[in-house]
Formats: sequence, C-alpha cells, structure tokens
Amino acid sequence: MAPLSVQGITTALDDRGDRYYVDEDGTVGGQWGKGMLTFDRMGEQGEILHVRVVAQRRLPADRLMEAYAFCNAWNHDKLLPKAYVHDTGQGDLILAGDITTDLEHGVAAPQLGVLLHAAIVTSAQFADEVADLP
Repeated sequence: MAPLSVQGITTALDDRGDRYYVDEDGTVGGQWGKGMLTFDRMGEQGEILHVRVVAQRRLPADRLMEAYAFCNAWNHDKLLPKAYVHDTGQGDLILAGDITTDLEHGVAAPQLGVLLHAAIVTSAQFADEVADLP
C-alpha cells in the first residue's frame, strides 16, 4: 500500500493505454467518451481521490427542470458518478458528476487501477447519455 500520488494515477492510466495531461497543480485530466475528466488529490495529505466529469454537451438554461430530472434519475439508478447541474448564469447548464474516494490508509496499484477504471467507464457513460438527451 502506498499513499495516493499523481505518479500512481498516471501509472494506472498508462497501464490502460489512456491519453491524459498533467497540469502544474498535479491535476490529471483527459477526454473519455463525450466527457472531460479530471483526477485530483484532495485532503490535508492528498489522500482523497476526487474524479470529476463534465459533459461536453450543455443544455440551455430553460431546460433546468429536465436537467434536474435527468440527474435525479441518474443518481437513483446508478452508483457512480454523483450527478448534478450547474447553472452558469449565462444561459446554459453544465451537467457534471463527482466520485470521491478516501484513501487515507493508502492504495495498492491494482486497487487504484480498478478505481480509475470504474470512474472512467461510468463517467464516460454519464457524458454519453447527456449527449443523447433530446
């Protein structure tokens, strides 16, 4: 077991053959399906894995109730990611999701690989379903 690290995240993504970037703050990100995903370390010791997906497709603000209904149905039927709507205040809605995993006691490389795989697959499915909304 090792502490969660940027290197651990990038190694797991390399093992999957994924393309990604690492910014100056240590955020790892990339595009999977129709969603942009970021992988961050949070918490006092960087022990919390936070995965965020933002669907590429945005909805007009007048579809707020439909966006809420979609996210509520997603959250009812799916375990990951937790879906929500963000109103930009500029006439459009961002549909996004989060997965947060506390790894305070460390993480084995295979375990991190499974966590990232689950996050990527479910987040890409979320973004793809947002793209398929009428």
